[in-house]
Amino acid sequence: MKTLTINLPENFEKEKVLLSIAGQLYQQGALSAKQATDLAGVTMNEFVYSTLADDDPLKSMISNPDDKNLSFEDRIEKLKTKQGYKGLNKEKLEALRDAIDIQEPLEVLLSQLTK
Repeated sequence: MKTLTINLPENFEKEKVLLSIAGQLYQQGALSAKQATDLAGVTMNEFVYSTLADDDPLKSMISNPDDKNLSFEDRIEKLKTKQGYKGLNKEKLEALRDAIDIQEPLEVLLSQLTK
């Protein structure tokens, strides 16, 4: 393994530079994903997130590394807000249930799911 020394200006963040270098080396095939994460000192999630373009739809499906300090409940609430989730409308659901008027026994309906 070779050693490279880079003198960075004070306004550069070492972590971001390492992540950028690791991403470039990974994209060129010079490093495996594991080697790139080790070089950058980040998790695989953080590495993958950083290599995706801002408009890549996959980026919205991966947890933003900035959210790593959020609790599970806070992450769920953030997702609900982002997706505009309003919850179930119990009255509307019950009205729909009554409107379709299912006559078959539950066992018959369940057996149809496995066909």
